[in-house]
Amino acid sequence: MTTEKINESKGKKEDEKRKRKWPYILAILLLLLILLLLLLRSCGNQHSSPNPPPSSSVPSSSVPSLDDTGSAEPGSSSTPSRQEILSRLQKQEVTVTDKVSAQASFSSGAKGSTGTWEVENPSSNTVIMQCEIVLNGETVAKSAPIYPGQHIDGLTLSRQVSSGNHSVTATIRYYNKDTKAYLGMADYKVRLSVS
Repeated sequence: MTTEKINESKGKKEDEKRKRKWPYILAILLLLLILLLLLLRSCGNQHSSPNPPPSSSVPSSSVPSLDDTGSAEPGSSSTPSRQEILSRLQKQEVTVTDKVSAQASFSSGAKGSTGTWEVENPSSNTVIMQCEIVLNGETVAKSAPIYPGQHIDGLTLSRQVSSGNHSVTATIRYYNKDTKAYLGMADYKVRLSVS
């Protein structure tokens, strides 16, 4: 009889242990289920749906509408050549004559140094010109706007330039004289001499 009581008390203790484990097991299963649902939801958000949601599901004031009145041109964008830009300007009945010196000279390459470079916007032009000297993709000097009938004799360096002769790009941007709207640009290869 004592062995039966011992066995019976052991069985009760094991039942109590099992009963105490169930809440922990259920909590772990519930957490795993929540994590699984979150994972499935985040995976579902990575793929765009083939059909957009109906507009009635989102307030119309917060969703921009597509203005499908224009048309895009086929192919990829490319930088137009000087001749293409001049051709476009001529189609707009804008004739441009550039008078650009082939060399810009600076006595020092220090930022703020003044050098000589001549650019003229003939009075026959109907555009405003603004010029930049570009070295290795960075603008090193920029002119003030040059109106028809005006010219510049020089520029100021906006950054340090090493001594020597450099092959640079002179970029001339064209703007409408009345509206000051950007019209186009042309590039010239010039020599930059820094003593």
